[in-house]
Amino acid sequence: MKRWIRWLVVAAIGFILMAFSYYNYQYEASDNPWKNAFMYIGKADPNSEAEGLEYVKRPVRLLPITHRAEGFAKIADSFGSHVGKSYRVSFQEKVILYSDMADDFTGEMLEWGQFPSPGADEVVAGFQANSKDKITIDGHAFKVVGQLKKEVRLFADSYLVCDDAMAGELFDPDDEAVQNAYILRLPREQLTDAQMRERLKKAFPKSQFVAHAPSIRTEPGPFYLYVAGMSLLFLGGCLLLFKLYCFLAGQLGNKWLRLPLAEIRKYKHLFLTLHLIYFGIVVLFMLVAYHLPELQVCLLASIGGAMDSPGPLAVAAKAYMSKNILWAAVVTFAINFPLGSLACITLPSVIVPGAGILIAGWRAALWGLLLAPTFVELSGAMLPHSFTLLLEGEAYVIATFFGLLILVYLFRKAEGPSVGRRYGKALLMNVRGNLWVAIVLAVAAIYEAVEVILAM
Repeated sequence: MKRWIRWLVVAAIGFILMAFSYYNYQYEASDNPWKNAFMYIGKADPNSEAEGLEYVKRPVRLLPITHRAEGFAKIADSFGSHVGKSYRVSFQEKVILYSDMADDFTGEMLEWGQFPSPGADEVVAGFQANSKDKITIDGHAFKVVGQLKKEVRLFADSYLVCDDAMAGELFDPDDEAVQNAYILRLPREQLTDAQMRERLKKAFPKSQFVAHAPSIRTEPGPFYLYVAGMSLLFLGGCLLLFKLYCFLAGQLGNKWLRLPLAEIRKYKHLFLTLHLIYFGIVVLFMLVAYHLPELQVCLLASIGGAMDSPGPLAVAAKAYMSKNILWAAVVTFAINFPLGSLACITLPSVIVPGAGILIAGWRAALWGLLLAPTFVELSGAMLPHSFTLLLEGEAYVIATFFGLLILVYLFRKAEGPSVGRRYGKALLMNVRGNLWVAIVLAVAAIYEAVEVILAM
């Protein structure tokens, strides 16, 4: 019992560190008019469905993308033209003509400095804008006289110009770099309303517009603290589950459930090593994602594109948007168990003994790259979702373990008199082991459906 408590405490400390990193350094509790703001960027005019929507139209000049981001933009293009366009916009700083700035901004929204003076070559920069002193736009120099707070998230990667004296040159509509920004500030309940989302899709079609709301990057200290906490959560959670398996191996009477757990206890070093490898890869690639945000954003953009195309992700997205917890859980399980576990880990291991470990490692790397808490929004979402990662990762480790047992059985004569008998025994053990994979994935699916829909 002491070891149970010990690992439970380790997991709890890990989660506390994650929560401390988020709520003490990243979370912004203050409410402001820009909290739920976003924009559509494009050359075209919105369709008739936009009638009645409250928005403002501002000219926006998209600045050149960095060389490193341009390299990943070619990868984003391979997922579809809209994915590539969305990716580029997320890494292009923007200059927005906002002549009536005093109507929408107050001094309390400034981190430092002041707003531009009319008639002067001045700009106010967003929280994450690269230039803090001056910026040259198409040969014209502008002084940065202030910086917006990070809660004014919509303009985090922008520079706002209030003087329109240069509008004819900087915001020439015939210039490819100049487009229109349609800025909307909708209440949260409208953003989560299915009808409103459908209306916005029709008003600002993806073929002509890119939806944009910058993500605030997590500072290095809070990021490493968060990842350290997540590592402890994984460590404590995995060892707690391992102790549970060992306990149940001596308690269950049903051999279909008991024998796989007995194998876990018998080959405990292999089982625990797989946990270390799997979740270690997740954490390692989270660190990679932090230092290579262009790759993470490219992958996230591709996931967003896949949700709008026929396939498992689109089905899952539709199930979650229905806000039906039971249906979302069923769809999640139907994707994770037959496709994520049986087809990707168990079947390859049956064909080439143990080969499933390669796909499991690839999945762990993708998890790290996609879900690294490199942005404030992801940090908040990963607080509850880290338990989903723990449970789903546990299920895939179990599947990988029994896949590797095929290789172990083939070379371990104590498991049977012949190679054929040992291979058959290993297959039967995989069938039994996948019962536990299904159980863990079912629990994970129910939890994920609840936490995601509640967050929505």
